[in-house]
Amino acid sequence: MKKPVLITAVLALGLVAATGTAHATAPPSENLDTDLLESKLDAFARLADHAVLAEVRDGAETWSEAIGPRSLDSDAEDARSDDRVRIGSATKSFTATVLVQLEGEGVVDLDDPIGDHLPGLLPYEEDPTVRQILTHTSGLIDFLPRLYPSLAEGDISDIREGYRTDYEPEELIGIATEDPLLFEPGTGYSYSNAGYMVLGLLIEGLTGNTLGHELEARILEPAGLDRTYFLDEHRDGIRGPHPVPYITTGESDEPYFDTTALSTTQLWAGGGIVSTMGDMNDFYDALTDGTLLTDEQLAEATDFVDTGSDFQYGLGLFGQRFGCPDDPEEVFIGHTGDALGHELSSFHSIDGERQVTVAWNIGDKHGYTDPDTFDETLRAFLVAGLCGTDPE
Repeated sequence: MKKPVLITAVLALGLVAATGTAHATAPPSENLDTDLLESKLDAFARLADHAVLAEVRDGAETWSEAIGPRSLDSDAEDARSDDRVRIGSATKSFTATVLVQLEGEGVVDLDDPIGDHLPGLLPYEEDPTVRQILTHTSGLIDFLPRLYPSLAEGDISDIREGYRTDYEPEELIGIATEDPLLFEPGTGYSYSNAGYMVLGLLIEGLTGNTLGHELEARILEPAGLDRTYFLDEHRDGIRGPHPVPYITTGESDEPYFDTTALSTTQLWAGGGIVSTMGDMNDFYDALTDGTLLTDEQLAEATDFVDTGSDFQYGLGLFGQRFGCPDDPEEVFIGHTGDALGHELSSFHSIDGERQVTVAWNIGDKHGYTDPDTFDETLRAFLVAGLCGTDPE
């Protein structure tokens, strides 16, 4: 759940023996260039010995593939394209969708100050609005650098000590609000997981139900996301077949650290969903085809704010241009995710026709892989899926 950009992470390179690759079998496609997709995914997978899962759609056609083993054990089974992963910050698209629905029902106005609904939760004279929290323009500081300060030095010792620690949302918000706001609400952009903890509490306060109940009733069931679930409070582990999540350590004797038992309370409304590549594509399809949001609500969710970078941010959604030859200015929506091991990138055309979701299971916290090479290689796969072209 680190601050996401289009390409969120770098991976470990060359620290374990190669075990080969396993490709899923896909039927011939008329619109999808499956040779190009396979070539670009192979190049991405070769950056490190890790599992990579992907699904690409163009209209009614679907191509999916998995490369690599589920774990670093010598006898590990090959990953499958329908394996589950923690989607990390892509959960924010789900949380935001619930709030847009609640606004449509007249339960909340997204321009309400958060203190109107959760009085006293934030210790500031001027409360940010719900919309400002959704768009990361609230000025709220993130709590993750305070949970794991050693990461700033390339050291995972704080993760080793604290990754299983349970927190209440109010505790994480309290950690983030020990210091003043970064800026006056609405005058800047700074990604904050703490803000989405606030939004999770808001959903529970507005509905009288748990966040998990609302996600299930409002999104998972209507969109038919049968292989997706919200991590239950205090539950460790991941249900169902999945690649083992690892982070790199910087230690030659133990280069990878298994984060399967990460406390789900550290993820919650900002990162607590487990899903598959297919279900993620189904979710964003349902977001754009009227199943979850009306046309007016989707327009509101994609009313992006400037972030000072090469991406924009809406209501739990990134807006990103990939420079497709047919329309270089076309904006794709989606999100990235980092769940301390499992990492994901999911982007979609606004009409829901072209979709790409890709995930991998080694988060490089120590910087073994050259970040520019990583960014270029992952982007090349995303461009191949969304634009049908080779950026090289």
